[in-house]
Amino acid sequence: MNPPNDDVQERLRQLEIENLRLKAELETRKATQKTGAAVRKFVAGSTTRLLVGKGLKSSFRQLLDELPGGKVSKETIAEIMTQTIWRVTRIGTFAIIMGVAPLLILVIQTTMLSRQNGKLDTQNGLLGKQNQRLDQQINLEEGNRRSSLVFFMSNIMDKLDLELRSSPNRSLSDPLIGRIVSLSQSMRPYRYLENDSLTPRQLSPERGQLLFSLVNSNLDKATYDKIYARANFNYADLREANFSEAYLRGAQLAHSSFSQANFNYADLQAADLSGAWLEQATFRNTLMSGIDLSGANLRESRMENIVMFEGNLSNADLRQIYLEGDFSGTNLENVKLQNASLVDVNLEGCYFKSLGWIDSLKFLEVKGLRYVREIYTPNLEVRKKGFLMDSVYALRLDPTSALAQMQSCNLAVEAIVESNPQVRELQQRAKEGGYALSLYAAKNPFGMEDLGIAKDTAWLYRLSADQVDMASTVMWVQFNPLQQTLWELFPDVTKPPAPLLFDEGLLKGLGGGCKQ
Repeated sequence: MNPPNDDVQERLRQLEIENLRLKAELETRKATQKTGAAVRKFVAGSTTRLLVGKGLKSSFRQLLDELPGGKVSKETIAEIMTQTIWRVTRIGTFAIIMGVAPLLILVIQTTMLSRQNGKLDTQNGLLGKQNQRLDQQINLEEGNRRSSLVFFMSNIMDKLDLELRSSPNRSLSDPLIGRIVSLSQSMRPYRYLENDSLTPRQLSPERGQLLFSLVNSNLDKATYDKIYARANFNYADLREANFSEAYLRGAQLAHSSFSQANFNYADLQAADLSGAWLEQATFRNTLMSGIDLSGANLRESRMENIVMFEGNLSNADLRQIYLEGDFSGTNLENVKLQNASLVDVNLEGCYFKSLGWIDSLKFLEVKGLRYVREIYTPNLEVRKKGFLMDSVYALRLDPTSALAQMQSCNLAVEAIVESNPQVRELQQRAKEGGYALSLYAAKNPFGMEDLGIAKDTAWLYRLSADQVDMASTVMWVQFNPLQQTLWELFPDVTKPPAPLLFDEGLLKGLGGGCKQ
């Protein structure tokens, strides 16, 4: 009977152990439930206190306690209202703070990004300066290499002096001319440092120096023709150079810089100055027939008494220029003439491709344009060059117009004035001094209002170095066509006019229309 008892005892022990385990697990679950309930109670209480508030909660409890009796005190209602307003204010303030916080973060982030961009811009600026300095260094090294050619030019000029000493006609040998031509080809243009920055355009100061030295060597024209036919002086840097009376016929000077240069009495016939910079340059009594000035910049320059037969001014910039002379047969396609002054210009045969161009000039305040439009008529013509044919509008003079008569009379009277020995002497003296004296009309029988020329019975001129600068006037001259007399007038009205001699044979050039 003992074995069965042992089995029962063993089962009872296991049941007790299982019972203890279950009790422990039950106690654990009860503890967990109490903790969760406490947490929920804490969260609910915290939320209630946060949203409602401890004071508002107490007020509501007091209200609920007083409601069953029906006696709600004023203090309880006032307390509820006060607590409600206070709670709404706190929640609103909290909401504002929570709403502003992201904005503050965005402002801080934007400020940091702005500072970062500033640092990047500074870095990019420094890199740009570094690249600029590297570019300057590269160009300066190229300039140093090419400037070494100046030593070869010095040797050539020494040989030039030796040959001229033994050449009474001022000519050079073909071998020396060949060396000059070769040197001009080697002196290629480059950008160099000027005022701590590279020049905007590639130029060759060495070519300019070589050309200026040759021009001032006073060679014979045949030698110059040989040099200019083969030498390359394009992109030469010759700003403010004095080429007065220089012989530059047929020279290759395209894209060169001649700002404020002096070409008075120079010979520029058939020269290539296309794309050249000639701002504020002066051309007085200059020979310019066949010259190529296409695309050239001639702003604020002065052309007085020049001769430009069949020149090329297409696409040239002639804004604020002063034009006086013979431009017959010249290409005027797309010329810019804003604020230009046209004084005694001969435009016979000048041509362009579109009538719209000449019609647009009336809106550009071109002085003297009205007289030009009344004298000339654009005629459609066909021109042939080699195997090419082109249709253009050519300006043709109306010889019957009163303004054409005026132009003819002006030329005849100016010839009479310049035939006076005193006027010729003053002009020659000025020419030797490196400047020019020109005749500027102040009055004539026709008058030109937009050019400042008053209408009178006689011609009144001033001999001056500049049209605008009255202080440069050295002489006032008056010609009376009815009496056929020439007088010198003096600013001092108390001093009587002095009669002047002139070539009376020139009176034949005065037509009947000049004696008004």
